[in-house]
Amino acid sequence: MKNSIFSILVVLGILSSCSSQKNLVDSAPFEIGTAYCQDWYGGKEESGAGVEVKIPVANLDGYRVNSLFFRGQQSYVKIQDEEGQKFVVATMLAKKAMPPKDMVMHADPKEEVGNSPATKELQKDFPFELAYDEAVLSYYKGDVINYVKITGIKHKQALIYPTRSKE
Repeated sequence: MKNSIFSILVVLGILSSCSSQKNLVDSAPFEIGTAYCQDWYGGKEESGAGVEVKIPVANLDGYRVNSLFFRGQQSYVKIQDEEGQKFVVATMLAKKAMPPKDMVMHADPKEEVGNSPATKELQKDFPFELAYDEAVLSYYKGDVINYVKITGIKHKQALIYPTRSKE
């Protein structure tokens, strides 16, 4: 009896893991060129920083690109046309280091009610295991979402935007 219950649980576990797999393919039904990324830094702290990923594409007829998964982040994409070449472009903002909030440490746990839990424990798992030069692009064909892995993303020299002096 115990063996049959165990067997049923194993089969259910296998079936549920199969259904949660993404439709990840190695090649897209449209053309993808050599992708590159480029870090950028604003001239002021409030300007921010991040990385922009550009993927040359062609023959997107009937497909809608949606988002890009890259270096632990996800970003919606847009299509840009530069000198007759179409690019899928995603901008990933750098995660700012947040200073820790004041926490109330007290012998009475009721006094610590306003403290928030550590954010590391609350972060969701990233859905793909990717190398530093890999990304996953999601796209739709009709109502079906698919994912294609992009490898060999080249890293270009960073862009640093200067601050303007007030004259």
